[in-house]
Amino acid sequence: MIRILISLIFTSVIFSGTTGKLAGHVTDTNTGEALIGCNILIPNASTGAATDINGDYIILNISPGGYDIKVTMIGYADVIFENVTFSIDQTTRLNIQLNVEAIEGEAIIVQSRKMIHADITNTEARITAEELEVMPVTDIHDVIKLQGGVTQDANGGIHIRGGRSSEVVYMVDGVSMTDAYDGGISVSVENSNIQELQVISGTFNAEYGRAMSGIINMVTKDGGNNFEGSFRSFTGDHFSADKIYRDVDTFNPINQMNIEGQLSGPIFEDRLSFFTSFRKYETGGWLSGLNTFDMYGDTLSTVEYRPMNWIDKWSLQNKFTLKLSTVSKLKFNYILSHEQSQGYDHNRQMNQDGRATQYNDGRFMGLNLSHTFSPRSFMDINFSQHHKIYESKLFLSLGDARYVTPDSLYWAHISGATPEGIGEDANYFPAYSFSRWGVDTGQFLRQTTSNQFKFDYTNQINNYNQLKLGVDYQKHTLELDAFSIMDSSSNDQIFTPFIPRLGANLDLSGGIIPQLENGHLTLSEDIPSWVTHFHVNRSYYHQTPMEVSAFIQDKIEYGDMIVNLGLRYDYFDPNSWVPTNPHEPYIQNPRDPHLDSLSLDERLNINWGDISHFSMDVNTQDTVWHTYAEFGNYGDMETSNLASQNGWYKKTTPKSQWSPRFGIAYPISDKGVIHFSYGFFFQVPQFELLFKDPGYKMSEGSGKFGVFGNPDLEPQKTISYELGLQQELAPDLRFEVTGYYRDVRDWVTTGIPIDLGGGASYFTYVNKDYSNVRGLLLSMDKHFSQNYAWHLDYTFQIAEGSNSNPDEEFGAQLSNSEPTRAIVPLDWDQRHSINGSLYIGGQNSGGNLLMQIGSGYPYTPSFNSASLIGQNIANSMTTNSRLKQPTMNFDVKLYHNVNIGGLKGRILMNIFNLFDQRNENYIWTDTGRSGTSTTIENALLNESQSEEVLRPNTVADYFNHPEWYSDPRQIQFGLELSW
Repeated sequence: MIRILISLIFTSVIFSGTTGKLAGHVTDTNTGEALIGCNILIPNASTGAATDINGDYIILNISPGGYDIKVTMIGYADVIFENVTFSIDQTTRLNIQLNVEAIEGEAIIVQSRKMIHADITNTEARITAEELEVMPVTDIHDVIKLQGGVTQDANGGIHIRGGRSSEVVYMVDGVSMTDAYDGGISVSVENSNIQELQVISGTFNAEYGRAMSGIINMVTKDGGNNFEGSFRSFTGDHFSADKIYRDVDTFNPINQMNIEGQLSGPIFEDRLSFFTSFRKYETGGWLSGLNTFDMYGDTLSTVEYRPMNWIDKWSLQNKFTLKLSTVSKLKFNYILSHEQSQGYDHNRQMNQDGRATQYNDGRFMGLNLSHTFSPRSFMDINFSQHHKIYESKLFLSLGDARYVTPDSLYWAHISGATPEGIGEDANYFPAYSFSRWGVDTGQFLRQTTSNQFKFDYTNQINNYNQLKLGVDYQKHTLELDAFSIMDSSSNDQIFTPFIPRLGANLDLSGGIIPQLENGHLTLSEDIPSWVTHFHVNRSYYHQTPMEVSAFIQDKIEYGDMIVNLGLRYDYFDPNSWVPTNPHEPYIQNPRDPHLDSLSLDERLNINWGDISHFSMDVNTQDTVWHTYAEFGNYGDMETSNLASQNGWYKKTTPKSQWSPRFGIAYPISDKGVIHFSYGFFFQVPQFELLFKDPGYKMSEGSGKFGVFGNPDLEPQKTISYELGLQQELAPDLRFEVTGYYRDVRDWVTTGIPIDLGGGASYFTYVNKDYSNVRGLLLSMDKHFSQNYAWHLDYTFQIAEGSNSNPDEEFGAQLSNSEPTRAIVPLDWDQRHSINGSLYIGGQNSGGNLLMQIGSGYPYTPSFNSASLIGQNIANSMTTNSRLKQPTMNFDVKLYHNVNIGGLKGRILMNIFNLFDQRNENYIWTDTGRSGTSTTIENALLNESQSEEVLRPNTVADYFNHPEWYSDPRQIQFGLELSW
């Protein structure tokens, strides 16, 4: 047996979402002639191909991972290529030379991977299961934020190339798992279940849609013919001597606990296999408070620090793979996840029992049929459903007697009406006091179900053209129910719980709620759900939007030039309603008094041209008749054509767009390649913006109301450009430079006020914001050799726009400030960022160090009112005109392999925020710092001048905000076993 070390050229091009491709040319070593009919086999993938008359071969639909490739031909020595790696969306090019058979045995060729991807047309990062295993990361978001051009806002939102955090699509095994409500991921996918993670930034081919900034593509592991398993457990805690944090100066190893395991193998060998995994994770978090009072304001018998941002979650995945034949494969994937947690509430840190708990439940079911027609063509059919439930509530039962609240107990105490044993210590407390009593009476439930059908067909038509086409259909069901438990009477001083029930005839004050003659609490295709399921003090809706898309793309390989051409069509139907008359949006309580006499059914079917009332002309004394459309004399009514329209609501209009995509790559040498890509990208706004408060509930008085959702919003659009160069500097060293530009139109923001008359107006979301992003990314990669590897990238990026979030302009309107009228830095505009990693590893030990350094994020400075000169001086400056402090973070993972009872063992230690860096996420806008402000100085001065014996805390404690900083140092110790 002969071992030969050679170099293979690996190139990549986007052509499929879950599999890779093998292509190449086979020749005679001595003569250089092409060999016809040579067999290229991949035994573990049950596929192969024979060379054509030109000696070329192509094999599609290869799942990611490492495979041995066997090459055989009569009269020539067999050759085996060991552990050839395939990745999603990549072509592995393997050109083979065969020797005339002169010796016995097989030539074993050990591959060494070249640094340059010779036909890449976009920026992307690929992280394999082996790389994830040695990285100090806990979930996929930790990996995503390590990529160049990715920034993270103060709330933890991920922004790829300057886009909003909702502009990303999450895909698992080729199908979407994006929660259409808010753009997040529906179900938790654990790092240990991922075979390969792909992060595509900026531009991407036509098969990817519903995103404007990036694609997060995850392919999960499959079972094989060998039983394999692993078990992992770790414990840890946050540990810091920094006095800004409370109760983290001692290390409690059981504050954080993790247990997870995997098992895979055959059920029927070569026929049916499985992969299953489970994870249980608990943490007390790092934010705590001195719990002193119960929810009624009485002092607890035991006062102690308790964790306030705890998390308790678990996940389960089962995946079955059935080989129907040598060319057909059926996969079923089932993922469950559950999480319950409490977020830190600074004001309630001394009264923690009154805080609500949040529940997140996710479920994914996916069925995939893959059929290979030939080595050059295959199809994928996917049926899937993902379901997300989010709930926030204090007690499990609405009838829980502990909902007797709190916030009215002071007055009951003053008058002596407090029930015996409740609130005996309740009293009024001065400014800068933490809450001493009270409960969260809010109830919030939303759920999103998305059913998807997806068909893809790929055909290598000839050696120059690979054609792919597909269709995708998604039907969503959204349901939201939100209310607060209320006081049934305002005539006494004790809170008596009242639940506003849908379909009730009376509101809380005894007013009559208009009713439909039929159809109460019955969902209808003809009547909005917020009409059939109504209560003035409760928000409810049930929506069923639909999306369809189709694409076609061609990868052209002509000589050394690679061209990707694609065209995508997207269609979206909100399947909802908007008010026909924008000045009369609230059907249960119209502004026009002439509508009060109409029943709810009559209002639904109103003819706006009907006569509603009359008046007398003061000059002629003639009777003047008026229609419903003429009430209010609003300035836009003459052109609205309202008098000819019927119905209180009108259906929304479907939206569609054609999006061309183009990419080209041209190798300038065998060690360098340039690429350019360009495309149009289309994304429907997250559904929470379309369907927020669709009933337009508003009081009868004057004021500004909103912001209300707009089901008729247009899709947001982006045009992206990218130009890049890859260059191999040494056999294991690569340099890349990429420049990019994004032009974003129709971003969602708050519209101009809509007049209701009587000094009242309301706001809805509209498409009018603009953004542009330009950036330059430089990176160096040293592949693993001589027991080490490293990566370093630097990004210069400018992300500017008119508003960072859709509600920003409404906030300006409420405060009577001037809305932004210029392009300004966005909240996540980090101009300079550096990411780095260093891996050192031998046969039994290793370590991985991750580094992130960035310039400060922008903020809008303000002045304390006491420092203003003149009555007309504004208390704020230009939006986002100053910078917060720079950010820095280092994480490290160390491990040592051991043998434990014949099992492969690994002892590990993770340290997050190695140097205990205190990064400032939130700041006081007068100083730009988290811990200093004239507000604090004035409060401390006032405290020293007056005795406030009733305040349960110090003023200094009140202004100490540990949640405004990044997590302190976190240390974990763990053990892994595998077999």
